[in-house]
Amino acid sequence: MTDLDDRPSVPAPEPDVDHATRRWAQRFPELGTGPISTDRFISPEFHEREREQVFRRTWINVGSVQDFQADAAFFVRDVDVLDVSLLVVRDQDGRIQAYHNVCAHRGNKLIWEREGACPRMFTCRFHGWAYGSKDGALDFVPDEDQFYFPDRGGLGLTPVTTDTWNGFIFIHMMDEPPVTLRDHLGPLADRLDDFPFERLSLQYRYDVPEKNNWKIAIDAQNEIYHVPMLAPLHRFLSGGAFHTNEDGYTRIADFQRLGLHSVYTSASDSDFQDTASGVAHAAAHPRFGELMLPLETPFAFHVVFPNLVIAFFNNSMFTYNFWPAAVDRTTWEIRLHYPEPANLGERVLIEQAKCRFRDLLCEDQAGHQALHVGLKSQARDAFVLGEQEVQIRAFHKTLDDVMQRGA
Repeated sequence: MTDLDDRPSVPAPEPDVDHATRRWAQRFPELGTGPISTDRFISPEFHEREREQVFRRTWINVGSVQDFQADAAFFVRDVDVLDVSLLVVRDQDGRIQAYHNVCAHRGNKLIWEREGACPRMFTCRFHGWAYGSKDGALDFVPDEDQFYFPDRGGLGLTPVTTDTWNGFIFIHMMDEPPVTLRDHLGPLADRLDDFPFERLSLQYRYDVPEKNNWKIAIDAQNEIYHVPMLAPLHRFLSGGAFHTNEDGYTRIADFQRLGLHSVYTSASDSDFQDTASGVAHAAAHPRFGELMLPLETPFAFHVVFPNLVIAFFNNSMFTYNFWPAAVDRTTWEIRLHYPEPANLGERVLIEQAKCRFRDLLCEDQAGHQALHVGLKSQARDAFVLGEQEVQIRAFHKTLDDVMQRGA
């Protein structure tokens, strides 16, 4: 639970304080201003409640259409927090359906490959039972006469509730979810329905194992307060990319709650200077640097509850999935999307951007794990949040609300 104290949501006036920077507490009083309990990050019991009350009862993003290698293709998604392996298939007609990646014979994991083009049948390596790639029906059983099938038709692959939005693939572990995917996305879908996702292609992917709770990772990415202080890479490469005040502290431009979800944005400082190599490459290819995406600010960070991030920075999009494996283990899945380069020079620009971003993420990963060490020590039973961390507070408020409803 989020610990909210009894103090007023709007702080009392203090001398020499810019109260305009505290507008989020005034605009969203339901979020409170009190500390956040650290128990939620280190308690095995809390982790189990999340599994049952959040991940098993919520629409979860498991990938996008760009994960398919061909028009008719599949990929396998092992989701530890749900204790499932999923076989996600796009058939020749473009229909996308997720199945439990389980053979109906003796429960073997059906497909061991990570991805591939659709075969005519998905065949179990253990005993050769085969299922149609179009509908998951049981098509072939070796030595079938030796079996007693009361209902052969019921031995196909077990489907999982599946839906898509703007190319993102979601599943729900309930056969009849209480809300549709569209209702789950709500105002966030309204905001991004017409966004030209098709202009961006998935070009790089990292799957980063971390020794920390998944919420530590999402919290650390859910603010830019740390950018001027986290050294050396953030301070060097990100200085001015986000707006800062006269003291050099970052300021978000806007924050909105979008149902279960949220977004914060930031503008770049007018005097922002790229690195020397970045300036040289951009000058050589000015067309590639022209803003082509309909963004209100250069940076927009959307948190899609519970564990997906869709973020835009200039002409790129990056997505994160934070996958809990245990209370102290997470896989941080990072995907980088860019416009297709028209020539070698533009490819170099993308490679440079990718490498810079990768180096920043390495610094972030170290920070995530260091945070978990500190929280696990139980030196403090709560932590405090500032106005520039309002989206963290909103995320935990949403998490508490969802878990209370599912209790």
